[in-house]
Amino acid sequence: MKCVINRRAQFCASHRYWLQQLSEAENIEKFGARAKFPGQGHNYVLFISLGGELNEYGMVLNLSDVKHLIKREVTNQLDLSYLNDVWADFEETLPTTENIARIIWQRLASHLPLVRVQLFEHSQLWADYMGEGMEADLTISTHFSAGHRLAPNINPEKYGKCTRTHGHNYHLEITVKGKIDPRTGMIVDVDALKRVVEDYAVEPLDHSYLNKDIPYFAEIVPTTENISLYINNLLTSPIQKLGVELYKVRLFESHELWADYTRNGTETYFTVSTYFSAAHRLADLSLSQEKNTEIYGKCARPHGHGHNYYLEVTVKGQIDPTTGMIVDLGALNQIIKDYAVEPFDHTFINEDIPYFAKVVPTSENIALYISNLLQSPIQKLGAQLYKVKLFESPNNSCEIYCIESESNLISAVVNQPVLAQL
Repeated sequence: MKCVINRRAQFCASHRYWLQQLSEAENIEKFGARAKFPGQGHNYVLFISLGGELNEYGMVLNLSDVKHLIKREVTNQLDLSYLNDVWADFEETLPTTENIARIIWQRLASHLPLVRVQLFEHSQLWADYMGEGMEADLTISTHFSAGHRLAPNINPEKYGKCTRTHGHNYHLEITVKGKIDPRTGMIVDVDALKRVVEDYAVEPLDHSYLNKDIPYFAEIVPTTENISLYINNLLTSPIQKLGVELYKVRLFESHELWADYTRNGTETYFTVSTYFSAAHRLADLSLSQEKNTEIYGKCARPHGHGHNYYLEVTVKGQIDPTTGMIVDLGALNQIIKDYAVEPFDHTFINEDIPYFAKVVPTSENIALYISNLLQSPIQKLGAQLYKVKLFESPNNSCEIYCIESESNLISAVVNQPVLAQL
């Protein structure tokens, strides 16, 4: 198992989509309102993901050092700037979300073991760049409301209250993959992508009763997994006609439950989220207080501190053709509660969890410990534990990938550089 840590940062900046070789009318036709003078601004949110093995201190890297490096190399330069002028890179290729993410990667790659740069322009549009030349991912989000009922004639015990007719405000994320145009900085016309998603997926499903209004679900159970697969099938061809590839469909039934269907996949990923509250202290008892403070900073204070930990557990498996599920949701929730939430909730981890009497309870070590607890019982349900993601705060999180051969993010870490001295 290997670990990915994530550090959040943010900056405010403006930009304009404008090509000098085009007339004003041509720029407006090509870029719409984004070409208008003097441009537009965004509150950008940036996530830098770093991968590697845990060191002797229970960390991939010290995120405090990472924070300062990101600030020095990226956010201090971009904050409150006009992006077209701030870096020479944007004279050649426009500062689109995907291209900004690519250039940030280039700025940080010599300092950090990068796995992913994720940049949110706003909550409905973001890009992921993973060091693959000019290739990037772009995600748009939208929503629809629908009713459904989960097959009471098959197994009412398995579905519980979901056998009753009920509904959800579904949140839908569509990710496409393509090459960044060396002049426009785009992988796809975002407005055209939005129209395709609206016309082929949102409009047919919105305010429908899935079991009766969508012929596909007359015989197929409309679970979150099956709906994401259905949307994937609807969108694959029309998105391909835009010159990009549909990479992933992520469908949220609620903020606590969602499914991912990834391109060319025969398996689906299903995630549930929960939380627990706990205290901890980051300190190696074999070291002095001064040395622990040097390593862990404020987190080494003698009496500890606490967090509301947010936990995501992702499992992988094939959709059962009868039930429409990759795993029994009730059983999965019970395992997570019994093995992870209850043992940790309202504890002082260093003292109440025997394992951490001698192991420093960093987020990385806690996530690794939880993944080891969950792997076997989840396997007994007929699924595979794919990933455990643990948020210590909105700014810091870590991910433990439990199926290394499938962990594309981890495999992207090649010739890892050492964190530069600050």
